[in-house]
Amino acid sequence: MQPNTQPRQVWSHNGETFQADSLRELIKDYELEPGSVVHVGDVQEHGTNWIDADDVIEQIAERGDDEGGEFADDFPDVPDEAKAELDTFLTRWQAEHCVATFFNVVNVRQYTITEADIEEAACKP
Repeated sequence: MQPNTQPRQVWSHNGETFQADSLRELIKDYELEPGSVVHVGDVQEHGTNWIDADDVIEQIAERGDDEGGEFADDFPDVPDEAKAELDTFLTRWQAEHCVATFFNVVNVRQYTITEADIEEAACKP
């Protein structure tokens, strides 16, 4: 499963919680009236590159240090080819199993509800 790359907007009645996918949905959910000030922002999806080979190798080195102390100073000794192999695996695995269902909201701006917005929301199911 790949992250959604299509640009989209989300709406909020309070500027903090962006859960409405449309102005119509926001108006209906919160029974808003003309003059109400709401917020709209652009969705910024998270990628799937949460960790890479360096992160994994560093974690292994820390555990090795915990277990072996000074005897684990050069542990693990990972060749560049093996590191690249691990990076390739992690990239593919995360793209399949670590797609976020949450997102950031950027470019937030205020919007004032109009009478036309209310009328349009009432006309659509």
